[in-house]
Amino acid sequence: MKQFLSKDKLSIHTSPLCDILIKSSGYENLDKNIAESNIEFEPQKTYEIASSNFFDFNQHLYEDINHMNSISAGIYCEMALITFRIFIWGAKGEGFEIFKHVLRGEEIDRLKSKEDIKEYIVKHLEELEKGIIETYQLDCMKSFEEFGKSIETRQILLTSILKNLSIENNLKDFRK
Repeated sequence: MKQFLSKDKLSIHTSPLCDILIKSSGYENLDKNIAESNIEFEPQKTYEIASSNFFDFNQHLYEDINHMNSISAGIYCEMALITFRIFIWGAKGEGFEIFKHVLRGEEIDRLKSKEDIKEYIVKHLEELEKGIIETYQLDCMKSFEEFGKSIETRQILLTSILKNLSIENNLKDFRK
């Protein structure tokens, strides 16, 4: 099976907070390291730590070559918590967050390099891809075509698609 969301296709963009995260072991140490840094930080805001490139697909389905579907993911500092988030994008650029996981202290402790962060992101994107393929029960390309159609119609089979992720989705815990 051809893999679409793979490590060789993943690049990550990191912010200065990434280096602080790598030096930290758990939340208490992270908070201390942020406080001792020269980084402007407000706990109620959201900051990007490491984000993936966009994985574009389904360009062949649209007349306008600028229209496509995309998936992106990243690690963020949100309300002073470290989160892993997955986003999907419609053909005209509208984005939706479909998954959010708050990392526990021991998960933070295992992220000791940018490579570890890249591995964390790609592992969960590969799990997402497996969920997409298992949901539509087609080959990779056809499954992503069906997934793209579901994005456009806002009828995404998220429960089925997200069931392969090995971390829990606690996005609802952040909804007001």
